[in-house]
Amino acid sequence: MGAAYFPLTAFLLLVIAGCGGLKSENEKLKEEIVDVSAENEKLRKELNALKSENSKMHMRVAQLHLEIAALYQEIQNLQKDLEAFKAQLKGGDRRDKKT
Repeated sequence: MGAAYFPLTAFLLLVIAGCGGLKSENEKLKEEIVDVSAENEKLRKELNALKSENSKMHMRVAQLHLEIAALYQEIQNLQKDLEAFKAQLKGGDRRDKKT
């Protein structure tokens, strides 16, 4: 009769050992989930910081485009003034030669 209980006892020991292994694996997985969640939160904060910096850069680039447009307009005005000044000089040279 003792022989009949041996396989049942062995089976129960294997099941209990297997459950202990599963509990250990479950704990390891929970720890990994906590670690991954912490890393995910850290990366989310970094992403938000980068998005904020990117937004500021877009505003700065837009501001620089406006400054470039204003400088371009100023250059055009200076070129017109220079052409007018050259025309006055040529007109003055012609008058001097006629006299």
